[in-house]
Amino acid sequence: MTDFSIPEYVKALDPYKPGNQRQAIKLRENVSEVFSLASNENPLGTSQRVIDTIAEVSKNLGIYPDPASSELVNLIAQKFNKKPSQIVCGHGSESLIAHIVNAFSDINTRVLTSMGTFAGIYVKTNKIGRKLNRVPLKDWGYDLEALLRRIHSNTRIIYISNPNNPTGSMIYKDEFEWFIQQVPENIVVVLDEAYSVYGAQHEGYVDGLSYDLPNLIVLHTLSKTHGLAGLRVGYAIGPENLIDILYKVKLPFEPSLIAQKAAVAALNDYDFLTETIRINKIGIDMLINTFLKLEIEFIYPRANFIMILLSSDEFVEEFVRHSNEHGVAIRNCRPFGISRGIRISTGTPEQTEYACHVFEHVYNEIKDKYKL
Repeated sequence: MTDFSIPEYVKALDPYKPGNQRQAIKLRENVSEVFSLASNENPLGTSQRVIDTIAEVSKNLGIYPDPASSELVNLIAQKFNKKPSQIVCGHGSESLIAHIVNAFSDINTRVLTSMGTFAGIYVKTNKIGRKLNRVPLKDWGYDLEALLRRIHSNTRIIYISNPNNPTGSMIYKDEFEWFIQQVPENIVVVLDEAYSVYGAQHEGYVDGLSYDLPNLIVLHTLSKTHGLAGLRVGYAIGPENLIDILYKVKLPFEPSLIAQKAAVAALNDYDFLTETIRINKIGIDMLINTFLKLEIEFIYPRANFIMILLSSDEFVEEFVRHSNEHGVAIRNCRPFGISRGIRISTGTPEQTEYACHVFEHVYNEIKDKYKL
């Protein structure tokens, strides 16, 4: 066999392991239907407006997409009162994270973030051999003081997920403003607002787009509230000089033609967005009430999911397994570095109600095995 020269950091990589997938659970547990509350997807699916747009666009799939995503970028600029030159689109937030790490760091510099946050930053940083520094969570949220203490002369990027995935905690406006003033301007601060629509429902939420700072890039995705997870569409908004650099490293034809047109339709569908927010509030209230009743510890949620905490890894694994057996997929938070955590997304009211009954049944059935 030919001995290829593979970098050591590539050999050390572990492939991404997604949350419990519906089809895999159906086959493994022999159940006919699975409600996926594992991946923070929109339980309403995709809006009819988007579906109709995709059907029309599919007639033109022989045409390359616009490399600048002009129609989509102009709509985003209008929506947030930004210049088009401040915006770049990509294959979801993960793609943009990879481009940011590639553009603003090199093999001898560092990326700084927290433990227990979105795993995409770990994966993208390690994939290209960058040095990753992480500080522990504090009260299940970002410890901004610890991040500042950990800044090194070679730190080039600080990544923050707000609201944080998977804990659902939130950084408040006054905290962020204090923090960003302490960060040297030669360090790019990435504020990942994948769950911003949900976070904005809570008082004190940080709207990253309300700031025009020389080192701040804000990420948004259309996977969650807009129901486009399968198409992979996201965008970054920041200073023109930083966005110009990202255009140099991004793939020339991302997002795809269908993704661009679908994103425009989704951003214009305000009724779908309003219904998504309404349904999520119902689901979050159901989950909170269930876990209060069962006296299960949880982190107060500011997104479309809640993280509960059980007493041990074994308890978590059995709780997840039994929930799967009843057709409810939920996410063990161990891949995020949180050993006792389970992340549970909201579904439709009917799905969430069923899931809450399952959680109550499963918990009461197995809890005595794990009493401290």
